[in-house]
Amino acid sequence: MTRPLFRCAPRLGASVLTAAMAFGAHAQAPLPQAGTRLQAAVPAQPLAQALSAISRQAGIAIGADAALLSGKTAPALRAGLTLQQALEQALAGTGLVAVGSGPSAIAVQARPPASPSAALPAVTVTAQADTETATGPVAGYVARRSTAGSKTDSLLVETPQSVSVVTRDELRSRQAETLAQALGYTPGVTSEPTSFNRTADRFRIRGMDVEAATGGSLRDGLRLQGNSYDGVQEPYGLERVEVVRGAASVLYGQLSPGGLVNAVSKRPTSTPLREIGLQVGSHNRKQLTADFSGPLSDTVDYRLTFLGRDSDTAQSYLLDDKIYIAPSLTWRPSAATSLTLLSFYQKTSTRFAAPLPYQLVEGFGTGPFRIGRGAFIGEPGYDEMRGEMYALGYELEHAFSDNLKLSHRARYFKSNVNWNYLQAQTSAAAIRAAATTGVLQRQYSDRRERPEGLSTDTRLEWTVHHGAVEHRLLLGLDAYKTEWDSTNFRANAPSLNLATYAYGQPVTVVRNPTVDRGSRIDTQQAGLYLQDQINLGEHWTVLLGLRHDWADQEQTLHRNQAKLKQDNEATTWRAGLIHKFANGWAPYLSYSESFYPVSAAEANGQQFKPTRGKQVEAGVRYQPQDRNMLLSAAVFELTQTNVLKYDAGRDAYLQAGEVRSRGLEFEAKAEVARSLNLIASYAYIDARITRSTVAAEIGQRSEDTPYHQAALWLDYGFAQWGLPDLTIGLGARYKGTTRASGIATALPAYTVLDALVRYRIDPHWDFSLNVANLVNKKITHCEFAICRYGDERQALGTLSYRW
Repeated sequence: MTRPLFRCAPRLGASVLTAAMAFGAHAQAPLPQAGTRLQAAVPAQPLAQALSAISRQAGIAIGADAALLSGKTAPALRAGLTLQQALEQALAGTGLVAVGSGPSAIAVQARPPASPSAALPAVTVTAQADTETATGPVAGYVARRSTAGSKTDSLLVETPQSVSVVTRDELRSRQAETLAQALGYTPGVTSEPTSFNRTADRFRIRGMDVEAATGGSLRDGLRLQGNSYDGVQEPYGLERVEVVRGAASVLYGQLSPGGLVNAVSKRPTSTPLREIGLQVGSHNRKQLTADFSGPLSDTVDYRLTFLGRDSDTAQSYLLDDKIYIAPSLTWRPSAATSLTLLSFYQKTSTRFAAPLPYQLVEGFGTGPFRIGRGAFIGEPGYDEMRGEMYALGYELEHAFSDNLKLSHRARYFKSNVNWNYLQAQTSAAAIRAAATTGVLQRQYSDRRERPEGLSTDTRLEWTVHHGAVEHRLLLGLDAYKTEWDSTNFRANAPSLNLATYAYGQPVTVVRNPTVDRGSRIDTQQAGLYLQDQINLGEHWTVLLGLRHDWADQEQTLHRNQAKLKQDNEATTWRAGLIHKFANGWAPYLSYSESFYPVSAAEANGQQFKPTRGKQVEAGVRYQPQDRNMLLSAAVFELTQTNVLKYDAGRDAYLQAGEVRSRGLEFEAKAEVARSLNLIASYAYIDARITRSTVAAEIGQRSEDTPYHQAALWLDYGFAQWGLPDLTIGLGARYKGTTRASGIATALPAYTVLDALVRYRIDPHWDFSLNVANLVNKKITHCEFAICRYGDERQALGTLSYRW
């Protein structure tokens, strides 16, 4: 028997909502909120989707048996109909009827016999997986499908590698303003504080660096940036964020062995969507958001997403201003063909949070002078970080038949970043002088960065059957070309007195081409890949993949026009085996590889092999059919070889380095009970240097990688307590001790609490209050003997209107 499951109707993007129907309800029970009117028309579509649209507009739960809705359609419904009129028209001729089943729920059932006292039959769950796609909306926190781990629209339980998905509802519940915040409850992922993550999307996954510069920050499966500081991705513009942990070059080419982060853009919807939000909060934050989508005609849908923010931050003189706008269109000339245009433009204004020598920060510094939390060591009249970034691309899908499909996507991207900042001089004498006298010696960094590029991916998906065996073949060619031109001047700047912080000193920049540290870097990569997902009956799945890449880089130094070149080729492969039990358990084994070329600057005229990553992973997922739940666990060993190391005795670089990461990860996302949602994660990671030409490095732990990391989020709707519009959430994030090279003592462990209160005022209005770092825990983040202060408490109030 299917287990009943309750879904809250007001959630954005919900499909047909389900409920456990009360025994003893009567077919003639009046409909609750029957007079509520539709504010927007509902187009003709499958009945399940039409009921979803009605429930979302009316703000009431509608329960149904999936079998009753299957194969049935609903006519177009005009705006202004009452809820009762809309349901009567939608169900006309279907043999179904809508009845009240409580003060805030409606049941759709087969028309009962004439007896008015007949009890309602049991109602089963309309599973979210019936309509979910790998790029579309998900109701709640539990995604079942993804493209990130296979480049095909696949069930996560059929993907033999660790993949996490953060849905739009999860992003909304926690009001994530950076990708790092979006991944705060994801196992195995660490990042720097928000003061840094406003300027770069940079992570460590399983102890390995993952960022745009290593190819690990993607948008819709394509490369988006050529360098870490080209721009950051705006979470409000995303439908979901996906994390693939571990080596994954077979699908994406050159990557860090730690994995990748793939952001999935919001896309046009056929169901009208209209939302405006106003947000205010700590540090004079003011933000306006808008999201509109729907049909323009029978074949064209649109979406327009906007965000405008004016805000200070916890650190003096650091702004957080942004404008983001993302128009998109989908054209479906036939059932077999679709073309989606995706674009965005963003403009940011902030300042760079310069790293601080650990001897000068609270908790480590022992001298009479330290740089306090929130202190700014630059010059307000000089420091700035202003950037513009835009991207324009498309996704073309065409099905030649039920078994053969072509997919082609491309994107052009460009950024323009002006980046000036002052930082502390880090010589031992300069640090000692600052700690004892309070005079901080500074230097300026004056930078201009102009990256642009083109990414493409073309793949053919062919499904072949041989008896009970199904082959899902994927043949693809992807490529990108980027040009990154930067100027970078550095020299001494006026000192700052830490006793008075007297700003206003002039900074004279010398832009002499002969001392320009910048360069022009031209990068090209092309990869040919083949993958076969083999279903051996109902229970066994085998995944095999093979790829060959060509990667070329040429760097021209501005100071002397010297050219440095590095050309590489690499072959990588992967294999995985999954067994799916009927009860929802799916254990798997997998092997995967990665490669990343040595940069031309590091090679300095020499030719080195790419660094290589190899991962062995064993895991298990559990996703029962009658529960909205996904549990995942994995153990792994990940090794990076051919790491470039400097040999002082030979005065030369050698590929003698090796880094190894071993660990265990666990993740749970579930509706564990009526109105109770859970996100839980735990990771144990032992990542360290195992080979090096520098003897002191051997055994050294990876930066910012704790042995133990855990997170727990719970939110509960109070419908059973007579408060159906109230939701309260509480989260905790634990990070164990970490080590930073150059600092003798470990950084202490800490736990941070987050909270949510959300109240649905009526079917159109809702309000939420989010507080991150609820008890204002003091945190210091350090890597490589430099530090930044962690995020302080931040409160955000958000008022949203939907119609």
